[in-house]
Amino acid sequence: MPINKSAFRRYKVIDMLLKNKMKRYPTMQEIIDTCYDKLGIDISFETIQKDIAQMRMSPPDGFDAPIRYNRSKGGYEYTNPEFSLLGVQLSDLDIETIKESAELLQLVGGSRVSEKFNSAIEKILTTVLEEFPSHKQREKHLQTMVPPPSRGFEHFDLFYTACTHKQPVSFIHYSYKKRLFSSVLLHPFLIKEFENKWYVIGFSESHNEVRTFGLDRVFTPLVLNLNFKTVDRIITETTLDNLYGVFPVPLQPKQKIILQATPLATNYFLAYPIHSSQKVHKLSSGEANIVFELIPTIELIRLILSQGNQVKIISPDWLVNYTKNMRD
Repeated sequence: MPINKSAFRRYKVIDMLLKNKMKRYPTMQEIIDTCYDKLGIDISFETIQKDIAQMRMSPPDGFDAPIRYNRSKGGYEYTNPEFSLLGVQLSDLDIETIKESAELLQLVGGSRVSEKFNSAIEKILTTVLEEFPSHKQREKHLQTMVPPPSRGFEHFDLFYTACTHKQPVSFIHYSYKKRLFSSVLLHPFLIKEFENKWYVIGFSESHNEVRTFGLDRVFTPLVLNLNFKTVDRIITETTLDNLYGVFPVPLQPKQKIILQATPLATNYFLAYPIHSSQKVHKLSSGEANIVFELIPTIELIRLILSQGNQVKIISPDWLVNYTKNMRD
């Protein structure tokens, strides 16, 4: 039998009184009065009796609470002083840490993902505030940028569910470059965020290979009741780990890429490494060679171009020419 929220709030009041070492052995009337003070509702004698009986029951119906009535003291007690209704005793430091963690989760979580995740986070925050109320206003020491929802973001839940349940999805895809709409049948397995943009990755029957699609270019997705085509996730995930961004340059394998950066740009790469393979070799001139082992991507080239004359490509030669043509 599920434990409803109102009953659980009464259980917490009973638990609090039984753990109070300053005033042990609470009577039935004291429990009823405290429930009224804490919860603002009148509780009957019979209700508290039923609550205690429920707490004594084994999970999932109860909590195995070792409650007994001590006749010599005229009140109730825990026969095991170490028992806690929630299974673990929390210190004041633990409680403050939980509050801080919940606030951080609120800042960096919900609105960056989906309504479903945001709803879950709100429930966590509500529970924390109810469990550990605070009468003082907490001063904020952290602020994050929350980007406005982008086009296609409303499909996040659909694709996330399709990934977890291995369900093919058909949709219409719009190519910004070709300015054409095309039909795609995708077997999705991963959703990826890059620079506040969301992408779905999967095996595309339309292209007969693993492809990446921006959610902003997806229209009218529909989950299909078809057999799901799996891919070698080890190979695929290894490939994804060797990318900066999401769109590889066609036909280019993983390779060594060397950039030369001015002292100013070097500080940027030192402070914000863009890939786990990044190595910085400082030169006597004050400049530095930035070395990567990765698969070249359109996003990497855009990053290089955005640095202007602060960064130039040393090798490979094809990337020097490729980038030069993009500048021209």
